[in-house]
Amino acid sequence: MRIGADYYPEHWEKERWKTDAEMMVKANIKVIRIGEFAWSLYEPEEGKYEFDWMDEALDFFGKYGIKVVMCTPSATPPKWMIDKYPDILQNDIHGNPKLFGTRKHYCFNSETYREKTKKLNTLIAKRYAKHPAIEAWQVDNELGWSNTTRCYCKSCENRFRNWLKEKYGTIDNLNKTYGTTFWSQIYRSFDELIIPKAGACYDTCHDTQGQNPALLLDYYLFCSDSVIDFTKESVKTIREYSDLPITSNLLDAAINSGTGIDYFKLSKEFDFVTWDNYIEFQWGKAKPETVSRDHALLRSYKKKPFWVMEQQSGPCGWSKMGPTPTPGKLRLWTYQSVANGADTVVYFRWRACPFGTEELWHGILNHDGKPNRRYAEISQVGAEMEELSKSYQALMPRARVAIIKSFDSEWSQSIHRQVEGLYYDSLLLDYYRPFWNMGIPVDFVTAEEELDGYDLVLAPMLMMVSDEGKKNIESYAQAGGKILFSFRSGIKDMYNNMLTETVPGVFADLAGVEVEDYDPLLEKTTAASGVFGNGTAHMWCDIVKPVTAKILGRYTSDFYAGEACMTVNQTGKGEVYYLGCDLDEKAMKMLAVYLGRKAGIDMDLYKVDGVEVVDATDGTNDALFILNYNDHSVIVSMEQSYENMITHETVENVVELKPYDVAILKEAN
Repeated sequence: MRIGADYYPEHWEKERWKTDAEMMVKANIKVIRIGEFAWSLYEPEEGKYEFDWMDEALDFFGKYGIKVVMCTPSATPPKWMIDKYPDILQNDIHGNPKLFGTRKHYCFNSETYREKTKKLNTLIAKRYAKHPAIEAWQVDNELGWSNTTRCYCKSCENRFRNWLKEKYGTIDNLNKTYGTTFWSQIYRSFDELIIPKAGACYDTCHDTQGQNPALLLDYYLFCSDSVIDFTKESVKTIREYSDLPITSNLLDAAINSGTGIDYFKLSKEFDFVTWDNYIEFQWGKAKPETVSRDHALLRSYKKKPFWVMEQQSGPCGWSKMGPTPTPGKLRLWTYQSVANGADTVVYFRWRACPFGTEELWHGILNHDGKPNRRYAEISQVGAEMEELSKSYQALMPRARVAIIKSFDSEWSQSIHRQVEGLYYDSLLLDYYRPFWNMGIPVDFVTAEEELDGYDLVLAPMLMMVSDEGKKNIESYAQAGGKILFSFRSGIKDMYNNMLTETVPGVFADLAGVEVEDYDPLLEKTTAASGVFGNGTAHMWCDIVKPVTAKILGRYTSDFYAGEACMTVNQTGKGEVYYLGCDLDEKAMKMLAVYLGRKAGIDMDLYKVDGVEVVDATDGTNDALFILNYNDHSVIVSMEQSYENMITHETVENVVELKPYDVAILKEAN
């Protein structure tokens, strides 16, 4: 457990470095990240390289025992490159180039840019591979940020056509798969294939371009693959000279819904993963369960501890600022990260920059660079982490519940929303939230990966699944697992076409049901009652006909009152549940309690609103985190005696926490 800071030596006079380094050491800041936007400093003119400034910075901070994450600077190509090679610019969905002046304006498929990136990365890796201060590498920065995964330029069009030819083999096969007889879209050759730019229907219909859904999904898959391929090249270049671990900083689920990269696949290229965690800023405030969900996603991509590479440390935003973190929140957010699997938390940024787009994005220090309240709070965290590290290695929550996350289903649902107000990631959060409220850690998984370690698996809106994934789920259920499917599961093939089998399509036999009819709810609600108590649906209702399944819930209003809304089917040694509707938060909690108990999980042990409880372990020692997000004190009842590993006080029966306070408990001997 340790903390760090994102630092930009190029932004400050060298005379200031000594002050910064001394303050970092005093605060127990162990690592800094540098260099991710520095291309124009490395190569101010084509072929003219300058490394002295980085040599000096690495040597300087290394003398203070501060470790460095060394970044490759491909996120910000310099102006001279744009002027000489305008083909490297991304095109937006209208075909217009994304101009110089911000960042991430390059195309992942530009051969010119790949060549330039490889050349500079080679020089950086070769020069610094053995530098004693460097402990890890970061490639690029926030891959796909701000809708930059999907480019619509000529380079992408050419590569996409080749990608399709390799996937389908013949144009007849593609036409048949896409159903191009609809709207006279038949292609005579792969050379005629388009990339799905804004067409005549763009902006006409809510939430869809109007383009062929199979074409759109293929393009989304291609663009994700393009980012991953670009990343592979950068990773490969570094590995030729360095055996240190390599990563990149990912984004939260809400942003990644627009980022369009399959993080499960991308994460395979890294030794560990990191992400950027901003909780209260210009663009809104994240709820604690949402942040914990994002931590859960990060630890799930590689099933191992991760870093937070950018952790909020002050009021921040571009044109406007969010609120100053209330005293205690920086410490609380840090421990929330650690409780959910982070072994290193790096604050963004060390000091607010007085110039540039992010001059309002405050760091630990304000623009004046003086010690302040936030520095004191983070120094407290640094001291506590130093002490805790004597007792713990990297901690991971013990998750017995998993939620299947499918990027294919997410992208499919973004193309055709199905009904007003329905969003894939929001639905997954609805399933995550009640377990979070009750202190039950949840992992995220793919349909294809090992599921046997989980007592309960939830598959909300798993619209499509590979043959491998389907067999894996069936094997899990047959062996005794408990799994739940929701409405709109199993309805599509992997090409984003609707199946002609009765809903729930590929899962019908497993669930033991058929959906006779369905009601996309628009401007109305429907009541239901069952093992979840009395609940209300706001978005969708499947009218479920049990075939081999037993009824666990019925609708109590609308024209289908009395019809089944929830069922369970015995499959081998396991049970398969089907929930045909969405439910309000209270009913979702009762459903979670019911399913958890059926799976043999102790449920509802912790009932204090606004308190997160995480049961974690490093494999040898256990830690029970109690995190208070309330602006008032709380008292949480405990099942046994513990030692508070921060205060070293004995906890008997109850633990009392002040506003935004944290307790880390270890079972008393």
